[in-house]
Amino acid sequence: MKIWSVVFCIVSILIFNACSKTEELVTIERPEQELFSARKPEEVRQWLADHKDIARLYFGTTRFDQDTVLVNELLKRVNDKELGVLYQQVNAEFGTMGDIRDQLTEAFNRIQENFPDYKPPRVATMISGFMGQDLVLSDSLIVIGLDYFAGPRAKYRPLGLPAYILRRYQKQFIVPTLVYTQSERFNKSNPQDQTLLADMIYYGKGYVFTKAMLPETPDSLIIGYTEQQLTQTYNVQSDIWAYFIDAKLLFEVNPAVKNRYLAERPFTAEISSKSPGAIGRWLGWRIVGKYFDEKGPGIKALMDNPNAPQIFEQSGYKGFKDEE
Repeated sequence: MKIWSVVFCIVSILIFNACSKTEELVTIERPEQELFSARKPEEVRQWLADHKDIARLYFGTTRFDQDTVLVNELLKRVNDKELGVLYQQVNAEFGTMGDIRDQLTEAFNRIQENFPDYKPPRVATMISGFMGQDLVLSDSLIVIGLDYFAGPRAKYRPLGLPAYILRRYQKQFIVPTLVYTQSERFNKSNPQDQTLLADMIYYGKGYVFTKAMLPETPDSLIIGYTEQQLTQTYNVQSDIWAYFIDAKLLFEVNPAVKNRYLAERPFTAEISSKSPGAIGRWLGWRIVGKYFDEKGPGIKALMDNPNAPQIFEQSGYKGFKDEE
């Protein structure tokens, strides 16, 4: 009986340690909370000195506490009444960031399982009244501009963005977007292959990677289409594919032409007003997804494969629905 007790204790400790490791994989720093308590220039300077890496990445400064213009602008903003309203709305929307942390932990754990050398970046947040960008990242640090993602009920939204882009500035898009950016570390390609097909396969590999690391995440959050757009596009994919073939687009190398099918647009006018923008990315996902599901190379082997024509040929994709 004592032996079983000892064994049970050892197993419990191992499980606890494993769970603890998972929980500790992602912590989200909230340096803006300290910044918003600043009332004097010297307090902002001290904040910049304490968070040099974040200031360098998010605000693009290298002078830190010596940058008087930045100090004065930040002090003005964090004491602005209207920005204070947005600050409160952002905090109400995101709370303790627990759900974001849990999703990132899930994804980063899966990445480490498949790529043992992967070192997850630190994750920090910022609220500055859109003074910086929405997401800024390096190999070791991610800074999330939370004010961008406060959602449609927020009093202030980022200006100058079309509705189809602004719709994605919501909380639920953050983690899939960040995981997609991590795919770029592992997504090998052939720099000599400048065809549209190679670009399509590159995007497709990134989306398959994201789905593999976040399997419960809806496809709409991964690619940014609405559910209606996904359904409509899926149902007419044979027509879209026929257009690509008839127009001989797969081996197109002209950047301006490729951009029509890869860039963010309200719709792909060359095909129809109901065809979403960046339709080439979606087709790339269909091709790579079929290859991945049917050939079963494993996510590491897929990302290590730079041969876009091989992936395309072995996928057997011909514009058909999955059941056909």
